Amino acid sequence: MDDAEFREWSARAAAWGADYRETLRSRPVRAQSMPGAIAARIEGAAPELPEPMDAIFADLDAIILPGITHWQHPRFFAYFPANASPVSVIAEYLTSAMAAQCMLWQTSPAATELETRVLDWLRQATGLPEGFAGVIQDSASSATLAAILTMRERALAWQGNRQGLSRQPTIRVYCSDQVHSSIDRAIWVAGIGEENLVGPSQRTERPASSPPGSSRAWAVPASAGRTTWRASAPLRESTGSPCMSTPHGRGPR
Repeated sequence: MDDAEFREWSARAAAWGADYRETLRSRPVRAQSMPGAIAARIEGAAPELPEPMDAIFADLDAIILPGITHWQHPRFFAYFPANASPVSVIAEYLTSAMAAQCMLWQTSPAATELETRVLDWLRQATGLPEGFAGVIQDSASSATLAAILTMRERALAWQGNRQGLSRQPTIRVYCSDQVHSSIDRAIWVAGIGEENLVGPSQRTERPASSPPGSSRAWAVPASAGRTTWRASAPLRESTGSPCMSTPHGRGPR
C-alpha cells in the first residue's frame, strides 16, 4: 500500500466507522451467527497473495458483522462498561498511525510525560494527596496483577523478586466474595497459589481496618497454624459482575 492508497483507505475506514455508529441502534445487540458459522466462511490457510481492499471490506460486512456482539449498542447492558466514545475512536486511529512504543521515556518522551501529567490530573480529581503516582494499565486484569505483585513484595519486605519465592514465607491473599475473577489469574501468575486465596468462609479474624462488607483484598505472610490478618496495600474495589464467568465456570469469587 503506497501513500495515496493509505490516504484513500483511511478515509474509507473512517466513513465505514461513521456509518456503523450511525446505524448501530437499528442492529441486533447480539451476534446473529451460529457457532462455527464464521470460521466456516474463512479459508483454512492464509492466502499466498494479498487480497484487494475492496474484497476485505466486503468480507467485513458479509462475514464479520453478523458475528459481532455490539458492545457500543445503546441496549447493551451485559458484563461491564466498555464504551468507546467517538472522540476516543479518533484518538485510537491517531495513535495507531504513529504506532509509538511507549515503554520508556527515551522511546516516546511525549507519551511518557503526557501520561504522567494526565494521571496527576486524575489524582487531583479523586482527592488523593500530592505524591501519589502510577501508570496506565491496558486492562483491569493487568492492573490487578500489578497490584497483587506489589502487595506480594510489600508483604515479603521486597525480597520476593530479589531472592525468589521458594526462600520466602507462604503468602495468602484475603478477599471478599465480590472480587473479580482476575484475582484468581493474578495469584496464579504471581506464584502465590490458588490454595492461598482466602475467602470469607475461611477467615477466623478480620483486621480492624476492614469493615464488614469491604470489597478489598490484602496480601500477608501466612502464620503457622493460625489465620492472621495484617492489612497490606489495598487491592481495588470490587467490580465483579454476575454475568462474568471464570476459567472454573463459576461466578466471581
